[in-house]
Amino acid sequence: MVRSPSSPRQLARRLVLAPLIAAACDNPTVVRPDFAYDPTGLTGGQLYRWSTGARVRVFVEPMVSGGVDLAGAVQRAVSAWNAVPQEREFTLDVVTNRDLADVIVYDRSLPQPVATGSCPFNPSGAAGYTYFCPLNGRAERLRPIASSVLTTAIVIRVDMTTTATQAALDALVAHEVGHAVGIGGHSPQTTDVMYTRPTVRTPTDRDRNTLRNVLGRAADITL
Repeated sequence: MVRSPSSPRQLARRLVLAPLIAAACDNPTVVRPDFAYDPTGLTGGQLYRWSTGARVRVFVEPMVSGGVDLAGAVQRAVSAWNAVPQEREFTLDVVTNRDLADVIVYDRSLPQPVATGSCPFNPSGAAGYTYFCPLNGRAERLRPIASSVLTTAIVIRVDMTTTATQAALDALVAHEVGHAVGIGGHSPQTTDVMYTRPTVRTPTDRDRNTLRNVLGRAADITL
């Protein structure tokens, strides 16, 4: 997650967010529980989420390494986070066409799948890196490589060399997808999926309440 105009803090798992130019509002649909941890701790206090009712299309660059499957990890993360919204605020759908994707997930061994936007793309040595670039209160749309259309709002890069087991990759991917749906912070609890170095594969009640709080507030940035 980005925290400064020029360079993000170094984290084991990070979300990159460039400086805001203007704020946008998307009115919430229902009052939500208090968050269990700060959902804006990595974004300088700025809250972001998808517009209410959004269908969020997720594309995975296929990758299997040592029997560990990225596509399966993403599908499980999508199912887990889809169970959290209370008023259909968003629905994550895995799609097979990269050019239609709102979110693209890929392994670091593969080429970057989108043309770089207005904000620096700098995953460094992070095991997981979630990137978007806000412009005028919305996430800038990026162009997938070999496409002429600006469709992608979020890019998730994982490093499968850091995840020797499927369970470890599932935990990492679930964590990054949590960032992609609106949790711009980390939990201090090791038992939460949004802990900095996650070991669990599905959102806990604390993770769920934190995202539900986000979904019940007006956004500074609309994805």
